[in-house]
Amino acid sequence: MGIPNSGRLYSSLDRIGEYVSERRRVAGIEMTFIVETLRGGCFHPCTIEDVVAMLELVPASDWAGIRTVVFRQPTRKQAALNPAWGRLRYDGEVSTARKRKVAAGPMILLDALEANCVIDWPAGLGPEDQAELDRLRADGHAVERVGNRYRVQVAPDSARRTQLFRTLLHEIGHWFDWLEKVESPTMRGEDFGILVERYFARPQVEREVFAHRYATVMGNALTSAGVIPFDART
Repeated sequence: MGIPNSGRLYSSLDRIGEYVSERRRVAGIEMTFIVETLRGGCFHPCTIEDVVAMLELVPASDWAGIRTVVFRQPTRKQAALNPAWGRLRYDGEVSTARKRKVAAGPMILLDALEANCVIDWPAGLGPEDQAELDRLRADGHAVERVGNRYRVQVAPDSARRTQLFRTLLHEIGHWFDWLEKVESPTMRGEDFGILVERYFARPQVEREVFAHRYATVMGNALTSAGVIPFDART
């Protein structure tokens, strides 16, 4: 009783430009790190070494199956229409403009930012957006109310804190949710297609709440243990 279209729900294709690729061993697991060449005036908030250090602080069972991290350079159009600190690809593929496959499988994408980036939000925020604004303020971003808008000034240090110590954990939280609700039941003999449909049938806000909760609990535990935040690794 498989569902033929279920793959469309979690498969993603990303095109990248020039890049460099490095293999690292993280918690005993071979990982691939792909760093897309930056456009002028852009920067990657964190480094491969930062992400390696962070992954080694999180139980490897929580991100089991993820073998690729992509430091992505969004196009100007992508940055304008669909900005994000990072994304999880449940079953992603990264390829060049000439369709040469670079990597495939579950992966985390971390987006580059423009220097002097400003996030502009309307003042009439719903509860979820207000909570995110509070998280950005806690990360150290300068948040200012200007008329009927909020302006969030992003600096390299605050961008690193958001992407490394919160976004990365958030995306791992999505994957941990997937492991619990799709991968583990599949291994017990349940139908993969049905589980995928059920997973994505949940409201997006429910999935986001799960990932935020994971990031908060894990982040608080690591902070209490004194292992984050840590200085930039190069």
